[in-house]
Amino acid sequence: MTDDELRTAFRRLSPWVNGAGVLIAIFLIAPLLAILPIAFSADRYLTFPPSGLSTRWLTEVFTSSDWQAAFTQSLSTAGTATVIAVVAGTGAALALPRMRHGARLLRTAMLAPMVVPPLVLALGLYLAIDDLGGSAGIRTLILGQATLAAPLVCLSVSAGLAKIDPALSRAARSLGHGWPSVLLRVELPLVARSIAGSAVLSFGLCFDESVLSYYLSPPGEETLPTLLWLEAGQQASPAIAAVSTLVMGMAVALLGLMVLLTGTRSTRTAKSKRRMS
Repeated sequence: MTDDELRTAFRRLSPWVNGAGVLIAIFLIAPLLAILPIAFSADRYLTFPPSGLSTRWLTEVFTSSDWQAAFTQSLSTAGTATVIAVVAGTGAALALPRMRHGARLLRTAMLAPMVVPPLVLALGLYLAIDDLGGSAGIRTLILGQATLAAPLVCLSVSAGLAKIDPALSRAARSLGHGWPSVLLRVELPLVARSIAGSAVLSFGLCFDESVLSYYLSPPGEETLPTLLWLEAGQQASPAIAAVSTLVMGMAVALLGLMVLLTGTRSTRTAKSKRRMS
């Protein structure tokens, strides 16, 4: 089949593909949209559509000590895990191009958590800590979340490094700069936006992670996803929808922040190219 015939076939299939994409998007977004009115429901239980509107459940979430403690715990855990993931992922991304031996092994090790089910990772961490004579807790949860987020950082920073002209580093070395100076003054500033964008993604992943949190959070120190699971099994009140709405809003804000951090440089680059032309 020639290229022209392939293009013609794709054009004929394009309406069907677009239609399928719209149906899949509706299927994924519809449950999220159904949560919004339930968050403002006046009913005592999860019912759709709600019989009336009220801010009762949002007020309860903001004033409840349990929800506040879980939210604070999630912020602390996700923030610490993000710092560890950014340091580990950025270090791996910077080390891979310089390694003469073992680069494939390190790359495989860094990307392995992306294909390992979170349940397997949670059980592995729990058993490993238990064999070492310890007990699973918040530190184990932070380690697990950092393990999940580090591959995202590594891929993002590696993509940013791939766009850098290698001649810049060689020119810096030819001027007498050592490897630490080249790293701090040339490479890291050029991939700073990639690091910042990956940090935002990592924080969102760690904050919303539920499987590791459910199995590794100790009693009395539940994170927000863990408390959501527990409340859903006990009461199923509209407070769950209210918390879910707040989490969705936070996710949208993080997504906008990531686009802002990673898109500014592209915009500046496009403007500079227009000026040069």
